[in-house]
Amino acid sequence: MTGCSGCGKALGFKKYKFHRMWRIPGYYCRDCMLKMGKDFDDHGRITLPLQRCELCKVEFYFLKSAWQGKKQGHYCDVCHQAVTSGAIPDKTQKQVPQRLPQVMTVFAGLGVLMMGLGLVFTLTASGDSLVSILFGSVTTALGFVLFKKTVRSRSLILGKARAAEATK
Repeated sequence: MTGCSGCGKALGFKKYKFHRMWRIPGYYCRDCMLKMGKDFDDHGRITLPLQRCELCKVEFYFLKSAWQGKKQGHYCDVCHQAVTSGAIPDKTQKQVPQRLPQVMTVFAGLGVLMMGLGLVFTLTASGDSLVSILFGSVTTALGFVLFKKTVRSRSLILGKARAAEATK
């Protein structure tokens, strides 16, 4: 889906473009189109400054301001909705997870299960066919990689949490 080049709002079927004015690129919503056209008519060129959204780092003409914690930020329409609804956690507050997320525990368990079953399948391969041995070995290796990545992610999360506790 296309976004407005002025404010970042998601555009549906109604999107406007300056025809025969190649100096103004992009698609716009109705409000931004009117503002951009008025500025172009007044000055003969676009004099509005491009500003970066603080969350997605994309440049837009019209940004909305919102408070996140104790800091005021300027955001595009989509990021503004995310910040004001509370979907984006405040970076100034140190949020320490009390325990690991269940998803990480499930993936670590799945990795251990794959390692064990792959090892058993490799050792008890009937007929000692090369395909059976390769399948068991690959399953064991993938289980180990999945478990290792999960443990590494866990240590990164808890390491950051412990570092945040240490700075208090």
